[in-house]
Amino acid sequence: MWRCPLCKYPIDLVNTPVNCPQNHSFDKAKSGYVNLFPVQFKKSKAPGDDKAMVQARRAFHQLNAYQPLKQRMVELALDIIEHSENLKVKTPIHIFDAGCGEGSYLNEMVNGLREKGISCVGAGSDISKIAVDLAAKAFKREQFVVASSFDLPLENHSQDIMIQVFAPGNDAEYVRLLSDEGILITVDPSYDHLYEIKSLVYDSPRKHTPNHTNRDGLELANRERLTFTIDLVDSEHALALIKMTPFYWKLPQGKIESMVSALKSVTADFNVQVWKKAL
Repeated sequence: MWRCPLCKYPIDLVNTPVNCPQNHSFDKAKSGYVNLFPVQFKKSKAPGDDKAMVQARRAFHQLNAYQPLKQRMVELALDIIEHSENLKVKTPIHIFDAGCGEGSYLNEMVNGLREKGISCVGAGSDISKIAVDLAAKAFKREQFVVASSFDLPLENHSQDIMIQVFAPGNDAEYVRLLSDEGILITVDPSYDHLYEIKSLVYDSPRKHTPNHTNRDGLELANRERLTFTIDLVDSEHALALIKMTPFYWKLPQGKIESMVSALKSVTADFNVQVWKKAL
């Protein structure tokens, strides 16, 4: 299902080193991920999230605070599979996370479907080498690569379920990659997401505006708002959450410490959308 990011010929990630038929070679790390983001395509030396932000996300996800979101994503995928004659009998289902970060959402999707008896394989990409390395070390059953979400190193029509969670993406790539009955699940903030944190930063905080923009080549199959409260069990839990936001990297340490002390619970509010290829 993989293809060379340079010449677009098929490649196999099993061998070391990874070579395409045109002799383009790509590094495979000890953790198992493959770097399919050629240096000439990079706009900075180390694109994507840095080590501290990636580790903060991993710490937060290990506390399962976003578990209701992950579970709902699995439920939506199960519903689509059940109502698709082709996907219901396909073995295996291919799942891809574009902008996978440290891999928690992809792993949850794969595990959730397998628990329901659905054969599936998972893979993900991110431009952050640090995030992909962490994902590959933690989730050995999935394949991770360093790559841009705007030029994914995948063959046409190779994916049945794609997910995009709080990450940039490219509609044309999703249309190219999805199988005929494939789906794209997107997640972005809804109105009240983490509003309690904003209230500690701004005198007049603004609410989010959910992304309800149409997508070229895709049609909306489902849109829903998922809201729940996260009780922060201790200061480490609160700090891990704050580190996932831009505020941690912009505010003075004293302000961060006061926010951690004040924050006891937050609202998680998501705009969850399911897309199909337009007929």
